[in-house]
Amino acid sequence: MSAKLQPLEAVLDPAGIVTEPAAMAPYLSDWRGRRHGRAQAILRPRTVEEVSAIMRWATQTRTPVVPQGGNTGLSGGATPDGSGEAIMLSLGRLNQIRSVDVLGDTLVAEAGCVLTDVQRAATEADRLFPLSLGSEGSCQIGGIVATNAGGINVIRYGTVRDLVLGLEFVQADGAVIRGLKPLRKDNAGYALRDMLIGSEGTLGIITAAAFKLFARPSVSATALCGFASPAAALQVLHRLRSVAGARISSFELMCDAEMGLTLALVPTTTLPLGERHPWYGFIEIADSDREADVERILTEVLGAALEAEVLTDAVIASSEAQAQAIWTIRLAVAEANRLAGPSVPHDTSVATADVPALITAVEQAAARCFPSARPLFVGHIGDGNIHVTLLFPKAEVPNAAAFAATAAAVNACVFDIVTRLGGSITAEHGIGHSLVGAFAQAAQPEALALMRRVKHAFDPLGILNPGAVLAA
Repeated sequence: MSAKLQPLEAVLDPAGIVTEPAAMAPYLSDWRGRRHGRAQAILRPRTVEEVSAIMRWATQTRTPVVPQGGNTGLSGGATPDGSGEAIMLSLGRLNQIRSVDVLGDTLVAEAGCVLTDVQRAATEADRLFPLSLGSEGSCQIGGIVATNAGGINVIRYGTVRDLVLGLEFVQADGAVIRGLKPLRKDNAGYALRDMLIGSEGTLGIITAAAFKLFARPSVSATALCGFASPAAALQVLHRLRSVAGARISSFELMCDAEMGLTLALVPTTTLPLGERHPWYGFIEIADSDREADVERILTEVLGAALEAEVLTDAVIASSEAQAQAIWTIRLAVAEANRLAGPSVPHDTSVATADVPALITAVEQAAARCFPSARPLFVGHIGDGNIHVTLLFPKAEVPNAAAFAATAAAVNACVFDIVTRLGGSITAEHGIGHSLVGAFAQAAQPEALALMRRVKHAFDPLGILNPGAVLAA
């Protein structure tokens, strides 16, 4: 251990300082294996007091700090650069559920809690924590707050920002902001909570969060549908909203190419429809009222859509196991894309009505500029967040340099389309390191300048995740 790190031995237990290269390796690459970095050490605190002490040391020594949760991010924001100057701050040992309040419908969890553990704690209290996404078995609370994660239930419950009541975080100088008040109303001063949410570790180290809980649905109905086009899916969504309203928990869209890839590469997936279709919709409606006949509502809406030839096929799950099998397909997409080969993914967001235009424009641009690529589309059509991926043959991108050049060209093309449609280049994955340049080009200059001033106010030495979100 270097002399610089030795003061930390008085702060952390032996398991809290990792310097052996083989033990450090898993922390130094992103989930996709595309970004690799170096670090002086991996620090693994167990308490907020230890995080505070680490940040005081980092300020005194001017050491860059890169926080990391479950390392499931898709924008490279939790991976250090190649200089080796930073320390990695892994928050996985801050993993306590501090409280569950069933009367106030709140839960307080530390940053290292895995999302499924938070879901389970809510369920054990007969409540619902509605955030659900593909990496929920490994992503951690600090990371999902720091990236303002979305998932499949945004259409009903909103993003993480809508679920967070308060935050505890550590400033760059080690000061602890204890903002875990479980209040639904609090107009006392600036909302520091909202500044930290989505900041990707660049403004402070999130150590705990207070969340809203909800009544658990007593009844639900799940369907997998076949559509001829995204426009047809939007028509069904409109029909369903007119009848089911806030009962709609999820409405997801997937193209057939993505479906085929997932079925081929993830053995736990099977298609419950009799044949393949150009597009698919994953739908769930639910209600906490046991008397609500949600299956009848879904059956009637889909039946009318079939008669009107807006829908080409549909199956409604007849059991919880069948419903889980349908959602297994949707949640397996990220793993399928990772296994499929070289791909350039995007996390785009447009107005819901513009989703068909986005997809058509990307398909046309891909055919024109990247004829060997296979466009893949999946996402949350109910909130306009479509994940656009271009999958390339391995021969097209034989090395890292070729991939980087291809990715830059694809990004420029897709981001131009999104910008023309008035959308966002990232809906829920964040800027990280991967999109810093694109964000700088897309953002209003005055807004970017204001963000830099905010960053300087929170982190005057620039030691918090340098180079993420904003160029260093």
